[in-house]
Amino acid sequence: MNGANGANGAQAQAQDDKSYLAMVGNADAEVERLQIQHRWIQMCLNDKIAFAPVDLKKDGLKVLDMGCADGTLLRDLQKQVPPSAELVGADVSTVFMPTSAQGNIRYVTQDVCDPPADDLKGKFDMTHVRNVLHSTSKSGVEKAVANLAETLAPGGWLQAMELDVSSDQPDQPQALKDVIHIIGTMMEKVGMDRGYQKKLPEAFKKAGLQNVKLERINCGVGRVHANDEDMKMSIEPFKRTIALVSRQAKVMCPEMPASVFENLEERYIKDMTEKGGNFPGVIVYGQKAAA
Repeated sequence: MNGANGANGAQAQAQDDKSYLAMVGNADAEVERLQIQHRWIQMCLNDKIAFAPVDLKKDGLKVLDMGCADGTLLRDLQKQVPPSAELVGADVSTVFMPTSAQGNIRYVTQDVCDPPADDLKGKFDMTHVRNVLHSTSKSGVEKAVANLAETLAPGGWLQAMELDVSSDQPDQPQALKDVIHIIGTMMEKVGMDRGYQKKLPEAFKKAGLQNVKLERINCGVGRVHANDEDMKMSIEPFKRTIALVSRQAKVMCPEMPASVFENLEERYIKDMTEKGGNFPGVIVYGQKAAA
């Protein structure tokens, strides 16, 4: 890379980080929210990360986590793999990213909407992405999946977990339905299909992946957890999300009824504490053909 290109890249990265910070507000609060969300999801998944049949004990295992934020998931995975494993965290933003390697974890800047850098192509036994594909309006989900598939070594697995924000959820408490409605409507405003999760298996196949499977999950919120500590922790992620998405939605979706936003955080806490609900999601995985 020549000096001019390097400077331009640094300027573009700084602008991306500035835009992201403007969107999320307080960076420390946002990384804490992401960490709490990770703990909630891991609790709902019984602390399982790899649903694809990847041998996590393989010597020299290589794993890429796209959309890694501060690397919380990779630090959990680090406990499950041998010291010889190579774990790479990639994110479009450096706002939360650690500034140096953490043992066998290193970090790189990469946008899932762009083709992978040469040193990420054809390398990984597993590429993992969680709650990132909803942000791929720039390229579209199919192109993002194709980019991810390019990072796989022969025989490697791509795994995506995405929460379901489609509108067909009639049995949820009203406050949770309102939260899902706000997030789904905002996605549509930027050109995304809020039901993209259900189309992931086809996108995986179009990217040339084999042995594609979809598993449906339910991430319980609130009273569905018998343990009070788990109940309270499960309420936190979207309680912390409500103020952020409501502020953005009022600008992006002026046609949305004011009743959707009215006392939403209070209603959400009450509904989840008294009734509870389930945030559905999907886990999709597929394998690159062996050489």
